[in-house]
Amino acid sequence: MSTKGDILIIDDDPDFCEVVKTTLEANNFAVRCASDGLRGLAMMREKKPDLVFLDVIMVSPTEAFTSATR
Repeated sequence: MSTKGDILIIDDDPDFCEVVKTTLEANNFAVRCASDGLRGLAMMREKKPDLVFLDVIMVSPTEAFTSATR
């Protein structure tokens, strides 16, 4: 069975990522998680997601905004 879409979650909170991932996978979405902006960018280059959830408050104050502009 094919999925509804590919979603990438970029968030430094592993518990949040796991809860959202579990919920989305139960609804037939393919979900990948990255724990920081650099890893998220690398994952986007490996396979372009249909949707990105980007945490705007991570370890570095500008990390999410830097990732978003790239």
